[in-house]
Amino acid sequence: MAEDNNPLLKALPPELDYISYLTVLEYNLTAEQLPVLHGILQDTTLTANIGWDLVHLLLPLLPDSQTCLQDVARLGNPREVVLKVTELLEGLATLDGPPEDEEDQEELAEELAGLEVQEEGKDQKEQSNVGDTIPSQDVASQEATEQKDGSEPRDVPPKVMQFSALVDILAILHPRIKTKHPSRFLSTSLQAVLPAYATLLKHDETTETLLTFIKTFAGARRPKLPPRKSSTQILTQPQARNTSLSAPDPEGNDEPVAPEEEALQRKLLQSFLTFVVEGYMSSIPADDDVVAMSWSSRLRERLHPDKNIPGRRTLREAFEHDEELHRRDSVIGRML
Repeated sequence: MAEDNNPLLKALPPELDYISYLTVLEYNLTAEQLPVLHGILQDTTLTANIGWDLVHLLLPLLPDSQTCLQDVARLGNPREVVLKVTELLEGLATLDGPPEDEEDQEELAEELAGLEVQEEGKDQKEQSNVGDTIPSQDVASQEATEQKDGSEPRDVPPKVMQFSALVDILAILHPRIKTKHPSRFLSTSLQAVLPAYATLLKHDETTETLLTFIKTFAGARRPKLPPRKSSTQILTQPQARNTSLSAPDPEGNDEPVAPEEEALQRKLLQSFLTFVVEGYMSSIPADDDVVAMSWSSRLRERLHPDKNIPGRRTLREAFEHDEELHRRDSVIGRML
């Protein structure tokens, strides 16, 4: 049978040790083998031992490898996979290109580091599991892919797809980590996400992915807004947020979360969202007829309609009917 000759099945441990099996996967993993790998990864013991080293092999095979990435996020060792994901995000941030505003990146690093000072000396062993440095910035400016038709999905660049997949599995991994100070892992991830986002912020899909990621950590939620049409593709699959079948943290402990952790994580996410908003606003083209969001002009049109020029389309009408402006308004509405 063909399955008997499949190298992925023939070399399964205990036939080979885990390291040797990873070498077999590296040389034999193709898009056609992904269904087989999906079945193999249902073995929680195997996935916990090799999952962290599969992420970089699966990224080039997106979007076909999305299911396998979800398997790694649900069943792999969450601490090891988180560190691997942050390493790959740092790699996305080292694209060749002109640097963005480095002062903003340094400001975020200082703010995140300042929040972490509150926890220094509490648990040295756990502190060693995460890094406290923010990667250097070499930010590239990539052209956004134009949508050919309003009803057709836009082509998504590979880097955008990889970024969305990595952030997506971070949203699964962090709730799985059972530790007294989860903010230490969250801080490390946020420091890796932001520089990668800075290289890709011209693509709306990356902003949508980050907003979904932030909402997974939100406690109290505001009422849902009325539905808004948007041309932005949501790259996250619906089942990506389902962690009910996730394996427990093999290195977790029963120690309760520190009382100040909830407030500290909220501060980290608020600071992170501030920089996401700033980055998104700075990515809006400055040569448009409509400058950024034109909030002041739109407010004037609403408060003083008698000053509007008859026969001329108002900015409020432009944001309501123009697809690009309406999409821009929708993204900002989700942020604020």
